[in-house]
Amino acid sequence: MLRRCEARKQDARSTQRRPNRLLLAGVLALCRFASLGKELLIAGRFGAGDQIDAYALALLGPALALAFYLGAVRRGYIVEAPRQELAGELATFTNRYLLQVLVFSTALAALAWWLLPAAWPLLLTTERHRELAEPLARLTTPAAWLILPTAAVSALTAVLNARHSFARPQWTHVLPTGAIVVAVLSRGTSDGAALLAWSLLAGTTIQAAALVLMAHRSGHNFLALGAHLFRGSRSFVAVVLPFLWMDAIGQLNVMIDRAMASWLPEGRLSVLYWSALGKDFLSGTLVASILWVLLPRFSEQAAAGDHDGLRHSCSRLLRFSAALLLPVSAVALVAGHSLIPAFSIGELDSAACDRLGLTLGGYAWGLFPELAGLALVQAMLVLGRWNHLAVIGLLGLFAPNLILNLLLINPLQEVGLAISTSATAWLLLGVAWWTVRRTIGIHDQAQVLASVARAMAFSLLAGCAGLGLAEVLGHGLVNGLAAVTVSTSIYLGLSMGWPGHPDFKDAVRAWRQSGSDSNDQSLDHDSTRSVP
Repeated sequence: MLRRCEARKQDARSTQRRPNRLLLAGVLALCRFASLGKELLIAGRFGAGDQIDAYALALLGPALALAFYLGAVRRGYIVEAPRQELAGELATFTNRYLLQVLVFSTALAALAWWLLPAAWPLLLTTERHRELAEPLARLTTPAAWLILPTAAVSALTAVLNARHSFARPQWTHVLPTGAIVVAVLSRGTSDGAALLAWSLLAGTTIQAAALVLMAHRSGHNFLALGAHLFRGSRSFVAVVLPFLWMDAIGQLNVMIDRAMASWLPEGRLSVLYWSALGKDFLSGTLVASILWVLLPRFSEQAAAGDHDGLRHSCSRLLRFSAALLLPVSAVALVAGHSLIPAFSIGELDSAACDRLGLTLGGYAWGLFPELAGLALVQAMLVLGRWNHLAVIGLLGLFAPNLILNLLLINPLQEVGLAISTSATAWLLLGVAWWTVRRTIGIHDQAQVLASVARAMAFSLLAGCAGLGLAEVLGHGLVNGLAAVTVSTSIYLGLSMGWPGHPDFKDAVRAWRQSGSDSNDQSLDHDSTRSVP
């Protein structure tokens, strides 16, 4: 009886997480659209000039803080929280974590406020600094102190994510966007870029206050604080360091890609930039939403010593992500070859659109290995396997990216850099698979490989059919839509009909079940509460 009750609890949690992932992906997409609208408003009102150049430079400090330590600390908290919950000290640990982040971020913000005026002459040429000196001087204070509410937002988001609340915290990201829009519409451009920076600071502060209220309503006690503020800091730093290592490797790869992109001929860098935006939209919604939901689950399994459950979760992720993301890559390739070249906007002619489509298609084939590889890396992170993470970072990320970029940039230019990114993701998946197999193992390895191979075969057949039809019909909007429709229909027919893909059918069945369960009043619960 006890086992049956526990099984029902696990099923309820699994049902809760499925809509969480899709809802979070939708919220991420809507927030990105809102941010795009804000950027278009700023571009239309301010244009391209010294004010926006200074604004972009001033925001470099908060962006670096978020990239190099806030993200790693946030994920480190999510990994450590289940262990503290099992020890009965979650509230105390959470409050120490929040205070430590705020204290460190306050010191960092004060340091930035002090050093930024002296840093600008070193970072800019003499002539450029003379042009930007006045707007940069007005931006130093809001840009430096923006680090503090940004850190608070990141830390509080981690607290809510650890309690399995994902979509609601993400909604708060519209508050800074809305603050900027209101400021621009009400004050105009007379105050220059300082208006943007101060409104962003105000909006982010309001966002942090909203997250405090959400955390309080989720049941967190902000008054539970131990005797020593920095007790346990050393062990927490040990949890965070692997995340910092992987983030540093990722940022190094980005710097290498940007440096090599500067070698491209005129016009090709713009094509690479626009196609990378499309790839980032897919990665920032589909991939990021799943990884965000998985990390708390992996952390709970690792804290409980449930390696069998962690092994099973990794295997299911590999099977379902292959069945769902590989066809997306195939359809993106068909759309890039047949649909995108049909567009031409002003100076962006059909030839540039053709290159844009090919580059986007090159990026798209990295969606599945990016998700699967990073998920397996998360499994190693929650287990604290430092040696394996060093191997993954060097052999699965840094070295392949550098070598493939050098090999492909000359013959294929921007398409080569896109293919290099996808190929690096596949190599990351291979290295991560090897490390997981050597540690906790892969549950039902033969079935996982068969599922991925079947999804790949169906996706290739669907993609080839779409590309073949596009070659017969030629370019054009209607012809491109027909090719995309045929490619999608073939994959659905092969997966849902004959010969069939069991994991794709299970994913569709689970989605239908979660939709029916969401209307069942007996399953109503507060998703912001910590799962017992």
